[in-house]
Amino acid sequence: MDKKNKISCSCGSCQLFLNDPLPKYSVMCACEDCRQALRWAEINGGKKPKDILYSVYLRSDIQSYNGIENMIATQLRGDASSTRIYCKNCFSCFAVDHVNYQNNVFMIQPDYCKQNFNLQIPPLAVLNLQDYPGEFAELESDTIPVFHSRKYPQERKRFLSIEPISEYLTPPKIPAKGTTIREIISKIGKIRVLDLIRGDNLEELENE
Repeated sequence: MDKKNKISCSCGSCQLFLNDPLPKYSVMCACEDCRQALRWAEINGGKKPKDILYSVYLRSDIQSYNGIENMIATQLRGDASSTRIYCKNCFSCFAVDHVNYQNNVFMIQPDYCKQNFNLQIPPLAVLNLQDYPGEFAELESDTIPVFHSRKYPQERKRFLSIEPISEYLTPPKIPAKGTTIREIISKIGKIRVLDLIRGDNLEELENE
């Protein structure tokens, strides 16, 4: 029986095996960047993005990996804070790094890759509703903290007061036993900068 620690792309060409598969926390994210990145993947054969994305954070500690020759690392723009890892065959996005994660955690959106373990945990916040494309966002809970934007210091302070978010958006107290997500990005090689325009729904790209 497979150990319950695997994340893979939809076609199985790329696999990550985690030393610690226990989710650290989850959020719902409405940011334009996540949606635009998945829209780019959809045009290349990936899955259509939702307007609000369930996002889970895992320890950046990878026991082993397969298919690095099938992986591509991308950034949306030259000033991007996030780097995403896709399978270049099926365009599943199966890992996201951000400068604020400090190589302690990485993020996945479980609807856009495969996992052989349970990642369903209650989200601790809804983020970036300023980017939500609809008029009214239907949320599953009336009590979950909502963040329209985090560009203001008081909003960032409120977000970082949530446990365990505050614990994991810091440098790791215990070094990774295996390979970190940033080491894998380095092994993939040159990061592809997509040069996508903010606010672009990518219709033009689709028609090229």
